[in-house]
Amino acid sequence: MVRALNLSIGDKLKTAAYFILIIVAGFVLPLVLIFIAHYTGFSEIFEEIAKALVILFLILKLPKLKWQIFATIIFGFLFGLSESIFYLNNIFQIGDFSIFWWRFLTAVPMHIVTSLIILFFAQKNKKFIIVGTIIVIVLHLLFNQVINIFL
Repeated sequence: MVRALNLSIGDKLKTAAYFILIIVAGFVLPLVLIFIAHYTGFSEIFEEIAKALVILFLILKLPKLKWQIFATIIFGFLFGLSESIFYLNNIFQIGDFSIFWWRFLTAVPMHIVTSLIILFFAQKNKKFIIVGTIIVIVLHLLFNQVINIFL
């Protein structure tokens, strides 16, 4: 039996607006962050801080934990997919399109997992989001080091 949430129309609209903003953030943030990472060389730090901010200011506003988890998975997936698409320029310069699939099959799950880790820590206490963000920055750095070995 499916139980409906007793949300007012305003709360339903607000929840829908949060989901739309989360989807847009998943698509757009990598585009903005690619330029920042290019000039600073610290993509991992900026990406994970940006994801933590989306989780803090959008995803945690959703009324149910299941929705927060679902939104985090969608956000991480779109973030990784969008980032992979924006890296196509680099892939075309190298001349090996198979790198896209390699990126897609590794970077997308990594972004989903790191987003979920941040959410996990934020669920315990919003102050712990900093701890979660530091952990995923280290994981992202390690991921990039391993990927660079294979590419």
